[in-house]
Amino acid sequence: MRFSTISIILSAAALVSANSKDLSTNVPRAERIVSQKRNQTFNGRATWFIPSTQGGSWGACGGFEADNAYIVALNAPQYGNLGAKSGYCGKKIIITSGKKSVTAVINDACPECPWGALDLTVPVFKALGNLDTGIIPISWHLA
Repeated sequence: MRFSTISIILSAAALVSANSKDLSTNVPRAERIVSQKRNQTFNGRATWFIPSTQGGSWGACGGFEADNAYIVALNAPQYGNLGAKSGYCGKKIIITSGKKSVTAVINDACPECPWGALDLTVPVFKALGNLDTGIIPISWHLA
């Protein structure tokens, strides 16, 4: 009888342990990557766009994009599956160019942007540089 009780307890403990491992693998890959990148700084380039005339006012993350909002489109390699909501969606980031910095939210994807690059709305780009420049070097990290 004692052997049966111990066996049942050990079996239950093994089952709970196995289930908790399974739960961690059910976290979407993009969200695991985002949590691993919290302290990492990315380098790239920034361009600018106007949501209402370039791509539409509905971002890849599912939210409305006002032309004057402090939002960015994340490059496709870091965004992940362009047909799904990325783990980066809704994340605040701090973008720096030279000695200027600005905070914005990832709300869209930039299919043609290379790794590290961001496409910024006009007010975000203006906080860092002159629109006439068109492209500026940046670094960014999660806020």
